[in-house]
Amino acid sequence: MPRSKVSKPRTRDVLTTQHASPLGPLWSNWTSKGLHQLSWQTPASDHAQQDTPVSNEQVDMLDTMLQDYFEGKNVPWHDLVLDRTDWPPFTQRVYEHCREIPFGKTITYKELAGLAGNERASRAVGAAMSRNQILLIIPCHRVVSTSGNLQGYSAKGGINTKHLLLELERQGQWPHDLFDKA
Repeated sequence: MPRSKVSKPRTRDVLTTQHASPLGPLWSNWTSKGLHQLSWQTPASDHAQQDTPVSNEQVDMLDTMLQDYFEGKNVPWHDLVLDRTDWPPFTQRVYEHCREIPFGKTITYKELAGLAGNERASRAVGAAMSRNQILLIIPCHRVVSTSGNLQGYSAKGGINTKHLLLELERQGQWPHDLFDKA
């Protein structure tokens, strides 16, 4: 009889810092391997050290990149080192191909599944997008349904936030009705 796989919780030091954004504070979690999480949700990790002053080149770079991004500029997210430790192989391929979606453009879940090696795995791509913990850097907001409709966005504000980010990228500025939708 095959043994059940039991995953032991991973304990690692996580440093947390806060970043300003027009949609509320963003939180980044950093491990020794790189950026582990970027989210509008307040970190809930038992290992997170709230308000830990993280000062290194990567954090400073992220601050500058976020400021530029929220001013409507295309930024070189690939310069950031990401902690890929918890990503299964298919998810890793999905995230890497998602990172290649051009600024202001969209791709369908099915197209992304094909790029990741299995065109019929669009639901698995959707599941991977819903688990994305590094928002903006892995631009899951650029992935849409086959019909072109916006579907699911796990970040604060849901589909409205997804719409706002896409409009920011397309127009190079915040939509005039930003505060009516956010």
